Amino acid sequence: MKTTRISLFGLMGIALLSCSKSDDSTPPKIDPDPDPVNQAPAAFDLLTAADGAEGVDVLPTLTWETATDPDGDTVSYDVFLDGSADPTTLLSGAVGATTVTGTERLHFLTPYNWKVIAKDTEGATTASGVFGFTTRGLRVPAAATVEAAAFSPKIALSSVAFGDKLWVIGGRDSAGFQEEVWSTSDGAAWSLVTEEPGFLGRASHATAVFQDKMWVMGGTSIREVAPTPENPSGDEQYYMNDVWSSVNGTDWVELTSEAAFAKRDGLTSAVLGDRLFVMGGYDGTYMNDVWSTTDGEVWEQVVASAEFSARSGHTTVVFDDKIWVIGGWDGIKRLNDVWYSADGITWSQATGAAEFSARVNPTAAVFDGKLWVIAGYASTAVNDIWFSADGITWEQASGDETFPVRGDHTTAVFDDKIWVIGGNDGSLDQKYNDVWALD
Repeated sequence: MKTTRISLFGLMGIALLSCSKSDDSTPPKIDPDPDPVNQAPAAFDLLTAADGAEGVDVLPTLTWETATDPDGDTVSYDVFLDGSADPTTLLSGAVGATTVTGTERLHFLTPYNWKVIAKDTEGATTASGVFGFTTRGLRVPAAATVEAAAFSPKIALSSVAFGDKLWVIGGRDSAGFQEEVWSTSDGAAWSLVTEEPGFLGRASHATAVFQDKMWVMGGTSIREVAPTPENPSGDEQYYMNDVWSSVNGTDWVELTSEAAFAKRDGLTSAVLGDRLFVMGGYDGTYMNDVWSTTDGEVWEQVVASAEFSARSGHTTVVFDDKIWVIGGWDGIKRLNDVWYSADGITWSQATGAAEFSARVNPTAAVFDGKLWVIAGYASTAVNDIWFSADGITWEQASGDETFPVRGDHTTAVFDDKIWVIGGNDGSLDQKYNDVWALD
């Protein structure tokens, strides 16, 4: 009996020991694999604008290959473009497609570099290589925006860009001196705003945009006088120095019937700071005085005789915070000198003989960060176009302009284009009412 009891306890101990050894041999629990490391998008290539391309549009469309993501993540693209070897200026960010078109104009005839960085939703990135291209120059269309606008063919007219419209004021047509005011929103369809603005018909006047108004100043017209043997028609050309303004092109207000500056035509105007300037012109004598005003009514003589020679038929713009006077006629010869002033008082000569031929009645514009001179009367009427970044060195934009030769035309910058309107070919019979848009 005693022996049996020991055996049972022994068996139980063996069983417990066996169970303990069996539990100890169970493999430990293994944690699942950690999250895999995110992989960046695969390498990809740029397509267009191709590396080394020339004549690329100033609003370029850029395209590239799709960057495939190994993890299936969504990929977006940041596009960089500037003039540096490794561009860092963001053109467009988080682009979902593989193409983008610029929305801000690039400069003409300028080298640029571009690249794309692909980025997945986890922030991993892959950069493309860098491509370089050069933009096109000024584009002169093969045909006019309109060959015959609604207004009559005329010379010595003026134009301004104002209130989202392009305006044409006055000028001389086959019927005489006109006072009509016309406008357009597209350069093609022109509307007569008023045929009776209050001021007399005129030509070779000055216009400007100043204090949120359009301004008309001076010019020449015809009036009736008693016939004489020397003037049997009784028509006499005379000069004006009145000043008018309008906030809408329909209603015009006369600020003064006789400004302090002498009556004249062939004068030019400019707005610099808070002042409106007029300079030069002709009243039987050529002038080089400069006048300014803050209200259009009270005019102050800035300088009685500027450093540039007395002249008429010159052209004037404001560029680089300076007033520029270019070309014209001094009574003896045509001019191609270029002058500038930061205050209208002191004038400096940028060049005494620009690369373009001496000429009278050209037009000028500021566009693409440069000065432009367009057409005019040289030894004959011309249609060449020149530009300069500093007023000193000039380069011809193109040698195959398609619009007819002309002078006594008008030019304005509107809707990111240079507009060339009217004028004539140097003959008395051939006047234009065509409208050209250069971009």
